[in-house]
Amino acid sequence: MSKFDISQNIRANIAALSPYSCARDEFDGFDALFLDANENPYDSGYNRYPDPRQRELKARLAEIKGVAAERMVIGNGSDEIIDMLIRSICEPGCDSIAVFEPGYSMYKVCADINNVGVYSLSLNQEFLPDWEALGAALLIDSNIKIVFICTPNNPIGKSVPLTQIVELCNSFNGWVVVDEAYIDFAEQASMSCYLDKFKNLVVMQTLSKAWGMAGLRLGICMADEELVDVLNKVKYPYNVNCISQKIALDLLSNVESFEARVQQVKSERSRLAQLFIERGYFDKVWEFDGNFLLVSLPRFSELYGYLAERGVVVRKRDIPPLIPNSLRITIGTPLQNEVLVELIDNFMNGDVL
Repeated sequence: MSKFDISQNIRANIAALSPYSCARDEFDGFDALFLDANENPYDSGYNRYPDPRQRELKARLAEIKGVAAERMVIGNGSDEIIDMLIRSICEPGCDSIAVFEPGYSMYKVCADINNVGVYSLSLNQEFLPDWEALGAALLIDSNIKIVFICTPNNPIGKSVPLTQIVELCNSFNGWVVVDEAYIDFAEQASMSCYLDKFKNLVVMQTLSKAWGMAGLRLGICMADEELVDVLNKVKYPYNVNCISQKIALDLLSNVESFEARVQQVKSERSRLAQLFIERGYFDKVWEFDGNFLLVSLPRFSELYGYLAERGVVVRKRDIPPLIPNSLRITIGTPLQNEVLVELIDNFMNGDVL
């Protein structure tokens, strides 16, 4: 266990915060006569506030993830978790975070909203974090409180080796937040297996991608219990609605279906990558560990428009110098992928807008 002092790495006013408390926080049962929250007493199916601690959902996730429920915070999507972490840890107008680009833009957006500085560091030529650049930034600014690492990263899909993240946790006297939104599509294990070793480690996952619950907005934060207690003080009391909790529990009951769909996405990812390479349509095809492919071609903007005109929406990712002239293509069902391939064939063979 690391000697990282959590209490010294939380904003003082947050550490002293007296959170909003509802009677449901203080009552452990579910079967009771609830006369505490001024709800409508007539049953509509939705007349009661949801469980503010999402206890059933956390218990099921604990079984699946192998992480104790007491170490979890459930957010209204991972974006809420990112915002809660920055608000709880970073002093506005004083502290900073470090991120690696190209990467997920919400780290910077949340920092900007909270008036927190951002050190935007480039990935290296292997599409991995530039640790030397991070070390230099830490020497310049001792107020960098959080380093965000997305693995597999977005929009490239490459996993950061666990040994490199472990080294950072050992050497950095701040928070290491590992965003594993695409972990279910990767061969590499989750950093959550190191939560017992590092008090400064935070692991984020989501039910939006592999579990197919993007419409429910459910993000998962796994961390030391002391930080979890802080985040529970900061989060809004009923941040996850009862419908999302119920449907998530139903979907989490079918692990076999989840695993089969993940395997099919990975198989389709490899099939499409091989097909694109064989046909020579693109200057480069990145096939890494996400549920997407990144492809590069000079006419990327034209292809984007061509697909959009025909009802297929992909994502422009023109981010030089590492990934210029590129499109990020989410892996669909086999049928959806065939539609995509046919349209790309037509475009490459001279069809015009």
